[in-house]
Amino acid sequence: MRKYLLLYFFCLAGLITNAQSNSWWSFELAGSGGLGSFNYEKTFFDKPKTDLNWRVGFSVAPIDKNNGAVLIFPVMVHSIFGEGNFKPDIGIGQTISITTKGSPFFMMPAEAGCRYQPVDKNYYIRLSYTPIISYLIDFQIQHWGGFTYAYSFQKQ
Repeated sequence: MRKYLLLYFFCLAGLITNAQSNSWWSFELAGSGGLGSFNYEKTFFDKPKTDLNWRVGFSVAPIDKNNGAVLIFPVMVHSIFGEGNFKPDIGIGQTISITTKGSPFFMMPAEAGCRYQPVDKNYYIRLSYTPIISYLIDFQIQHWGGFTYAYSFQKQ
């Protein structure tokens, strides 16, 4: 388990140090990381009416006595459309999860929401529908909603 965590954090550090214009640190309540997650988001395609962002995150959630807690690592790609303060935000990704007892599992989070990002401000908020789709053993959809607050330390 340690080697997977170490590999994840090395990959995360490599992605963060890659120079791009827009990057965000966020906290998402509910959503793709379960009950709550801390995330880093970066724009990799920036056009006047369309942005593509990737996002990686980390979350911990209790399960039960047999499995302990689960460490959740959501990885997503988002597309933001339009101009102005309110923009549609859709995304899809993969969560890599491992329990503290060593059991790994994978799920696919999706997202459809509205992102409010005031012009020339260093923050945005997003309200979204974030279903988590289980597809490996049996097909299930867990219906979630998410609220995100993000802040950029770069001047916009």
